[in-house]
Amino acid sequence: MIVLTFIIILQLSFVVHIYYIGSFITNKQEKDFKGFLVTGIMNVFLGMFLSVFILVFPEELKELNLDRMIFIESGLIFVIMLFVKIRIAVHIYRRTQDPEHFHYSYFGKKVIHASAVKMSEVFIWFLTLPLTLFCGAFFLVKLFRELQ
Repeated sequence: MIVLTFIIILQLSFVVHIYYIGSFITNKQEKDFKGFLVTGIMNVFLGMFLSVFILVFPEELKELNLDRMIFIESGLIFVIMLFVKIRIAVHIYRRTQDPEHFHYSYFGKKVIHASAVKMSEVFIWFLTLPLTLFCGAFFLVKLFRELQ
């Protein structure tokens, strides 16, 4: 049970670390860089502690149901990636409705400017695509196998 708790803490720390990386890349603020460093150091020490703990108490690791854990994690990652993609789509849609980002052509059709889409959003969209597809496929296959 202790190993599972520390694995969950380590995974949450990874998620926070990835958030600080993305936030620092987009905002370039010092607080994001400090958060990136702190979570990076915390990940290293948590990983080392977890490794030593498993070496000292290997029976703790044998108690874990890794198949179920991977199933839950893949589903969680899939949902988070879908949330990121939906959030980006909503931001782009809202910008396309802003008159600053479009004009009407001679024929009365709305022409959307390229400024409606930020390059960081396109980068994040395509960067998360393989993870979304892989985790989503794994999660859905496991889910449908469990339901049969």
